[in-house]
Amino acid sequence: MIVVQSIFHLASDSKQDALKQMLNMVRLCRLEHGCISYEYFAGISNPDQVILIQEWENADCLQQHYQTDHMEHFLSKLGEYLVSPVETRSYVSQEEPSVTSVSAGDLPKPEQTIH
Repeated sequence: MIVVQSIFHLASDSKQDALKQMLNMVRLCRLEHGCISYEYFAGISNPDQVILIQEWENADCLQQHYQTDHMEHFLSKLGEYLVSPVETRSYVSQEEPSVTSVSAGDLPKPEQTIH
């Protein structure tokens, strides 16, 4: 599995247009062969920061994604919305993806330190 994380720093005045483009990308990319997940997340401390997390079955699927018409269209518009270059990191996992559900009550409580 390949995980790609991209950080977008959006211009405030065009953020809504960028989010529309991103929502369209979610819809289209999730239909692609090999797409495990594809989602954008808004920053809490910086509302103009958006993070994309995408998971692909393998490198071939990711490369096919980069060649799609909707990716080409998105990249052609992206520069209009950014205040700085996109930061991207890729991670490769040899393991099968697994999802484990844990409730907050099952997590150990952190130790508290008094200063």
